[in-house]
Amino acid sequence: MNRSARVSRGFSLIVVLMLLLVVSVLGLAAAQNALVGERIVRNERDAEVAFQAAEAALLDAERDVLGPNDHAARRLCLFDGRDVSAFVADCAGTGARLGLCAAAPVGAEPAWMRVDFAPDAGRSVAYGRFTGQVYATGAGGLSARAPRYVVEALRSRGGGAQGVLHSASAAAATPHVFRVTAIGYGPREETRVLLQTTLAKPSASPGCSVASSSSSS
Repeated sequence: MNRSARVSRGFSLIVVLMLLLVVSVLGLAAAQNALVGERIVRNERDAEVAFQAAEAALLDAERDVLGPNDHAARRLCLFDGRDVSAFVADCAGTGARLGLCAAAPVGAEPAWMRVDFAPDAGRSVAYGRFTGQVYATGAGGLSARAPRYVVEALRSRGGGAQGVLHSASAAAATPHVFRVTAIGYGPREETRVLLQTTLAKPSASPGCSVASSSSSS
């Protein structure tokens, strides 16, 4: 084999190696892009599952506060815009008062920002605790755990209109609204969504009185 043939074969080998290198780099980039895309899709799915769970908790809290609710553990009589004596500082209530939070003093962080939503903390209400509803959890793209919520009593001037909420430290005769804060979990527990709504209930549910509302707590 003459010298020119050997040089030609050597050049061809270099070209082939460079092509293999380019193909390998492109393959790795494509694989990485696929993994990133899968991770984004999974995160979006988890966030959507958590969002739906938090929305479900808001609806469960609405049944808890406003009804209709015929479950044996119902506590409709504790929710009355004229009497919020059942609501406890730092959401520290137990039994029927579980998850009922007295409003923080003016200038302090609201109760929902300080409360620990962990189940073993005993500060929030698990989905269905007072309504008997069941929320599916577990594998297969479901929430890692049932959503939870707390309810704050806030003094209202103006019948619950936006921007007129005040501390519940005012006189008991002042009307109140109820702010619900719910947390939902995705398939991975670290994926969480927090939602809020405000419910107005000027008086207790039918069959309840202010006296019975206070005593039943």
